[in-house]
Amino acid sequence: MSRVKKTHRPAKHSANGRTKPSHMGDLIELFRHLEKVKQQARVLGIFTDDRELLACPSCGLLEDVTAEGLLVTYPKDIKDPKDTGLRFHQLDTESFQCPACGATCHLPTEEELWADI
Repeated sequence: MSRVKKTHRPAKHSANGRTKPSHMGDLIELFRHLEKVKQQARVLGIFTDDRELLACPSCGLLEDVTAEGLLVTYPKDIKDPKDTGLRFHQLDTESFQCPACGATCHLPTEEELWADI
């Protein structure tokens, strides 16, 4: 009876040539990279889809996203919407300040989103 000799698999390597100690380390590295990319996108005015769009209940200023992914704002009842250049200012995780009238706006709840459908 012959014995089968076990062979060792070569170490896995990442794109930069380093040995991968675990998948968790790769995941953490990818997450950090994604956060940097999202920060760069926000600086460029790109909506990163990490929250719902806002609408001011006081003055009607609305957020929207163009086909190119840019975040824009315009008044609710305008026929030809053009970006005002105004951006809601984040106060905390759920609240924003309207740049047009100063009112505090809250992210819509899931129930409010379903009611709009």
